[in-house]
Amino acid sequence: MNLKLSFHPEFCQDTLCHSDTALRCGLDNRCPPELLHNLSRLSALLGQIQQSLKLPAGALKINSGFRAEVLNTKVGGVPNSQHCLGMAADVVCPQFGTPYDLASAIAELPCEFDQLILEFGKWVHVSIAPPDQTPRRECLSIFSKNEGYLEGLVKR
Repeated sequence: MNLKLSFHPEFCQDTLCHSDTALRCGLDNRCPPELLHNLSRLSALLGQIQQSLKLPAGALKINSGFRAEVLNTKVGGVPNSQHCLGMAADVVCPQFGTPYDLASAIAELPCEFDQLILEFGKWVHVSIAPPDQTPRRECLSIFSKNEGYLEGLVKR
């Protein structure tokens, strides 16, 4: 079921729950009904980012959105991943620039993201805060699991 989550149709439930890994491994990656509100809020944030950066529809590509716990384990996600709550998406936008360029531009927007993480120089993790919490607008970078998270957006 392709539920429209916001007035940005490109960030629908099917898009935010799609996973090539889940399909390849026969895993169910449907978002449970109790988390659809989070997915809807995430969809609205992604739409706001797309609109604020004046990106055409479809330019902001979702690499990973919602992840069922079994999928999160399979892809090596952290156990407390916001992806498992429908509150995070990993995005790229080649026509805008590098992941660093995209992360830097998002960080300058007045939108209410919780975390913005430049991950391995390959994509940008964008998340929303839980409904009862104020978004932290935390910016981090990670280039290796051994080095761990670095404060701010680091260009390498």
